[in-house]
Amino acid sequence: MTDQHPDHTFTPAIHLLYASPAPPTPNASILSESMAAFDTTPAPSGVQAVWRLQDVGRSLGELSFGEHAIHITGLAAPLPDAVINRTVHVSHWQPQIKAAMRQHSAHLTLVYQGQHPDPVEKMIALYQTAHAFEDENLLGIANQQAWTAHPPADFLSKEKITSYREKFPFMLWVGYVKFYTDKDSYWLATKGHHIFDVPDLTYFVETEGETPNITDHFANIFYYLYEKDVFVTAGDTLEVGRDGEYFRFAKVPEDSKFLMGPSGTLVIEKINPEDKAAET
Repeated sequence: MTDQHPDHTFTPAIHLLYASPAPPTPNASILSESMAAFDTTPAPSGVQAVWRLQDVGRSLGELSFGEHAIHITGLAAPLPDAVINRTVHVSHWQPQIKAAMRQHSAHLTLVYQGQHPDPVEKMIALYQTAHAFEDENLLGIANQQAWTAHPPADFLSKEKITSYREKFPFMLWVGYVKFYTDKDSYWLATKGHHIFDVPDLTYFVETEGETPNITDHFANIFYYLYEKDVFVTAGDTLEVGRDGEYFRFAKVPEDSKFLMGPSGTLVIEKINPEDKAAET
């Protein structure tokens, strides 16, 4: 079994942020019934919920179902500022939503501890567990490894969670972080690809208008590397999108190691089709 600490580099984990003074601690039968409502989870008798500690300020337990096991830690205190700065602060939600998440008073940390081999299924298991802990006090979900956070909205509904198998939820599970080199130019880097055994990607943005198009390319490249289980390295080229744009992968500059992800990071550079033809 992997390390239970949420900072373990390749262990999927999320934090649930609550407005209430303490996080919820529903009894084991309520948790089992809530989890069993999903089509892919066992009946209540096949869902095991155990609380090892439950008091006003702290809770510790585990939820297991099928090949999944989720370690649960609750604390009647907000997350450290360093975690908030790396999740809520750099997320791309409206200021009022980010402000609400920052003002949480308690949190639950869910750490994946199961044996399922599929990282998407691991994340879905975490979100199914979050669904069981959703109440009117839930302000948001923070993913420290992906440098992102989001409000609950309908992202924890049974239908939405089930849809994550068909359509990867980039806006929830991948962070897009800007590292400015001056007031106009910056590196745009993905965070969280390593959970899916894919290197992170980065692109040097010279003008703000490039950003939406580049995030689409990031998603297309991720799909290609993840679904095809392709290994790429610096110097490789790839055609991306319907318009047939070509990119070359390159190493992260020596003076920009802050861009590196746990599974490595590759720079993508636009090239002309003629340059691609000349390489073949």
